[in-house]
Amino acid sequence: MNIGENLARLRKDKQISVYKLSQLSDVSINYIRRVEKGESVPSIEILTALLSPLGMRLSEFFNEESEKPNILYPSPCEAELVRLYRQLNKEQAGVLLNLAKLLAQK
Repeated sequence: MNIGENLARLRKDKQISVYKLSQLSDVSINYIRRVEKGESVPSIEILTALLSPLGMRLSEFFNEESEKPNILYPSPCEAELVRLYRQLNKEQAGVLLNLAKLLAQK
C-alpha cells in the first residue's frame, strides 16, 4: 500500500483541495504534498489528522483485505444533520426528507 497515493486518491474523491485539507487538518500544505508524492511518511497522529476531514478512520485506511468497499464515517456536518433529524417528530422528519430530496436533485 502506498499511503501517499491512497491519501491523494481519497482527497480527490472527496473533492477537497490540498489547501482545504491543510486548513481542516492543521498540517502544512507542503507536508501533505510530500506525503502524497511518497517523499514523507506521516506519523499515525498526522495521518489521523489528515483522514478525519476526509471522513475516514485509520483502521479503514489500512484495511486493504476487506472485500467490501471502504465505509466512510459521517463528516461532522452529516453527524449534526443526523442528530437534528432524530429530534424531529414524524411529520417534521418527512418534510426534511422531502426538502433534502429536492436539494439533491439540483
